[in-house]
Amino acid sequence: MKKIIGAVVAFSALLVLSGCYNQSATPSATKAMPTAQNQPTTVDTASTNVVNIQNFAFSPETLIVKKGTTVAWTNNDSTLHTIKSTTFNSGDLAKGATFKFTFDTAGTFSYSCGIHPSMQGKIVVE
Repeated sequence: MKKIIGAVVAFSALLVLSGCYNQSATPSATKAMPTAQNQPTTVDTASTNVVNIQNFAFSPETLIVKKGTTVAWTNNDSTLHTIKSTTFNSGDLAKGATFKFTFDTAGTFSYSCGIHPSMQGKIVVE
């Protein structure tokens, strides 16, 4: 009986050490790494070129995209906001409204909310 218990304990230890027995583990491809709010975000697919306007802030604050990319800003606040730049201007965006702009030129495009100037963001086009 002692041999069986010893074998079970040894086998269990081997599983734990090898990482095969971890009920809380998820595949590494699905783990989300925490990022700082102001870290630039690089986007390669059209479905994710969105800047959310919420809590009087642009998220992400900096977005890096490829030339020819369309970026959409969506207002999720209950107050009006605008997207204002030297290159583009959305006009007033009510809650739920979206403004889109296609970036055909490489460069850095800073913008702000025309109503709330402390709200600032940047699109970097490669």
